[in-house]
Amino acid sequence: MKPRVSVVVCTFNRYDLLPEAIASIELQNLPRDDYELIIVDNSGEPAARERFLSGLEVVCHYRYITEARPGLSRARNIGITAAAADIVAFMDDDAKASPNWLARILGNFGESEGTGIVGGPVRPIWKAPRPPWLHPELEGYLTIVDRGSAVRALRPEEWLAGTNIAFRKNALEEAGFFSENMGRSGRLLLSNEELVISQKIRQLGYEVVYDPEIVVHHSVHAERTSQAWLRRRVFWQAISDLFAEPTLLRAETQPDREIGCILDFLMQLAPENRGTMGLFLDLDDPELFRAQTEAIGALARFLAGHAGDWRCVLGGAGS
Repeated sequence: MKPRVSVVVCTFNRYDLLPEAIASIELQNLPRDDYELIIVDNSGEPAARERFLSGLEVVCHYRYITEARPGLSRARNIGITAAAADIVAFMDDDAKASPNWLARILGNFGESEGTGIVGGPVRPIWKAPRPPWLHPELEGYLTIVDRGSAVRALRPEEWLAGTNIAFRKNALEEAGFFSENMGRSGRLLLSNEELVISQKIRQLGYEVVYDPEIVVHHSVHAERTSQAWLRRRVFWQAISDLFAEPTLLRAETQPDREIGCILDFLMQLAPENRGTMGLFLDLDDPELFRAQTEAIGALARFLAGHAGDWRCVLGGAGS
């Protein structure tokens, strides 16, 4: 019997967390024949995988696929190809779906053939206390998503997180699958693969629908609650944005705007911190840290578009 929805969970060296993700799929309030679970294992530790598989017991229909070549987008594409259902839902290996996750996904796709993508909020599971310096505007970098309390079509500038997103399989195929030049690969923090494929699916005429009842809880790991990690994440997001919009690299650039953003931030610091290293200084004030992340993004865009010694540009910030 063909399932109605295929769940794809891509995993990379998280055998400690993967069982909880699997359990949340096993506990869905759909008949077992209505869905299947596909696990795509991209890990580089065969011995650890064998130990994990030797004790793995899954009560829903599932398949376990190993893939030696690293890359989240590649793993997702393998999952799409393997999926037997017309709807493909993605969740991370460090996340847990609410019991009605799949039922709500299917319900929204059933409302209209014009719906190509469905998703919902991502609630944090804090593995360390929420940092007091974390500005609400920066929560998206930690995959915390809330688009409100109403079921609605999202605007073009609004996005869904890859740990809580579902697609019509034929729309993914028409759009050409996920770009394997984007997405996480090892420690590389490139992203936006969901944004790019969503834009392509929108261009095919499909809508993107948000439902606040399609809830996934996602781990915010302790190392991600450091300012150093978030600065790195912001830098790579700016690079990812340029990959997603390659016309930005070819368009007439505005180095003065980027330099101005950097200098505006540095001038908010004490005079002794207004040099280059002020961009990497840990800060207690959420507003000031938010301004620092904006300056980090501006630096990434400046470096991508303007070769040269940027340290000379910033050298006069303290004068």
